Amino acid sequence: METIMQASEFGSLKGKGASLEELSKRENHVKKIIIRHPRYQEIFNELRLLYELSKDAVSPEGLFISGPTGAGKTTLLTEFKDLNPRTQEEEFTKIPVLYVKVPPKATPKMLASKILHVIGDIFHDRGTLSNLTSRIHNYVKRCQIKMIVLDEFQHLIDSETDHVLATASNWVKTFAEEIEIPVVLCGMPESEKVFISNEQLDRRFCNKLALTPFSYVEPEDQFMFRKFLAHIDEELPFPERSNIADSHIAEKLFYVSLGIPFYVMEMLVKGTRIAVLRGKDFIDEEVLSQAFQKIKRSGRPFTINPFSVPYFDLDKAIKHEQSAIKVYEEKKRKKKK
Repeated sequence: METIMQASEFGSLKGKGASLEELSKRENHVKKIIIRHPRYQEIFNELRLLYELSKDAVSPEGLFISGPTGAGKTTLLTEFKDLNPRTQEEEFTKIPVLYVKVPPKATPKMLASKILHVIGDIFHDRGTLSNLTSRIHNYVKRCQIKMIVLDEFQHLIDSETDHVLATASNWVKTFAEEIEIPVVLCGMPESEKVFISNEQLDRRFCNKLALTPFSYVEPEDQFMFRKFLAHIDEELPFPERSNIADSHIAEKLFYVSLGIPFYVMEMLVKGTRIAVLRGKDFIDEEVLSQAFQKIKRSGRPFTINPFSVPYFDLDKAIKHEQSAIKVYEEKKRKKKK
């Protein structure tokens, strides 16, 4: 695993709550921590390879990246974009990697307009679809765009009807074929439905990679998650280690996050705030218990606070949560009858 930021030195708070300026500095430090765990690194390398090979490719490949919310997809794509930044030349803006978020319930014209808007076209909302598409092609050459990334690809599925927006997916397929540079699609796992409904698009993006959450089933899984936590601990803005990779704390953090990096980092951002305001030089379980109370997940209403119980068993806690969900769903079903 690799840490993508310089380790910073933060002095002891000596039991005194820090100023708001110092608190902001330490919180922002935690928010910027990026750990390139093996799966993250694998997909990052694939992006880099696709980008480099595209320069001489006759028919550039497409790539689809999927993963649940919080797995790190946008972080990965943003990091890659930032490593290939825009530069202002004498007569044009060079945009090596164009990153665009697909708008909800996207129509072809909405998507084409959004691409032009991100490029910087002040008339992005004017013209026919054909005209907008033609302008994108011109900008690709003028701005020396080498890769286009379309994030939030699940927005090509109507969230209300669950139907694939066929005209938009067909436009993406044709656009990817004609643009002559790599196009990367990224979205939630349900985005697969778009490919199932559009075989030609599926063929165009047969290279599909998933950024999955950590697991905690096998000893090797546990080792990888704890290694991930150990790298984060090295970068936390405290003079002392918080020992979050300790097996007892690690399984509690896994329970809270279910292996999704976003929730691990949310716990540590909240934990950093609490610790800094209390003048602590590390994050302990008491702090994590307070941090847990500040994170509400609507999709998991039956979680317990693993940092406030005298004895915590991961398997039993997960089974208890699943059982509580079944009872709740059964009560709802009976009320409907």
